[in-house]
Amino acid sequence: MIVRLFLLAVMMAVPLSAQAADAVIRKAGRYILLLDGEGKPVAGSYWLSPALKISVHSRKGALPTDPEFRDRDFFPMRRGAMLLMANYRYSYSPEPSSVGIGQTQVIARKATPIGPLAAMLKSEDLMIRYSFHGTLGSRLDGIDLINHFYTIERNDLEAPDAKWGKRVYIETLDMDLSDDDAARVASIASGEALSSGDFYVDYLIRVAILPDLTRCLEEKRKAPDYPEKARRQRDGSDAYMAEAFPGDGMAFWEKRPSGAPDEQAMNVYRICPSDTK
Repeated sequence: MIVRLFLLAVMMAVPLSAQAADAVIRKAGRYILLLDGEGKPVAGSYWLSPALKISVHSRKGALPTDPEFRDRDFFPMRRGAMLLMANYRYSYSPEPSSVGIGQTQVIARKATPIGPLAAMLKSEDLMIRYSFHGTLGSRLDGIDLINHFYTIERNDLEAPDAKWGKRVYIETLDMDLSDDDAARVASIASGEALSSGDFYVDYLIRVAILPDLTRCLEEKRKAPDYPEKARRQRDGSDAYMAEAFPGDGMAFWEKRPSGAPDEQAMNVYRICPSDTK
């Protein structure tokens, strides 16, 4: 279990760069899942390349978040979300890495919309109050972890949501969690998925929020044509995103002609449309 913030009476002096995530973890096609005591996902990541992944987080009593494309979880520089048609590049001043243990710093986040839909995207510029509390090493399922504990608050009058407050960044796995979610983590699962869509299908099956949806996805995943559909996605939109997106490129949903048939074939809302309403 990831140690909770309020248990940290003494901080271990572990350099931020002491243990970078293993290269195998960030290999294209690999995933990491953080599981609770019942074996259900708390959060997960699937890497399209060492420089790009999708991140998913579970929500209490609801379907998990839709996949987001990111270069990293902790203060990401690139972010894309298909349903929101979002494509942003972020910069931070000062850099979060300049904030020492026990310090609090107001950080300006500049969000620059990218691509042909940039004029339609709302501003995501923010002033963030960032407090770095400390770093602690731990070991889970034979994996040495470096965990950074911090708090982020909105430095404005807007109401905060779930991504604000006390958080834990597991540097070794490049996974960022709320303090409450980190306390639920009991084990780690890793492996390979056929594509980004296959990873999300597997995540939904594991979390098993809606029984009908779970059964439908299990059946569809066993279909003879499923592996070929996943391969087309991996060789198509997944490969395109891995190559173009990190370098301020367009996302697959911004390309013309639109449709991304390989992506649509692996979309859970099309695989099991009657069960996701």
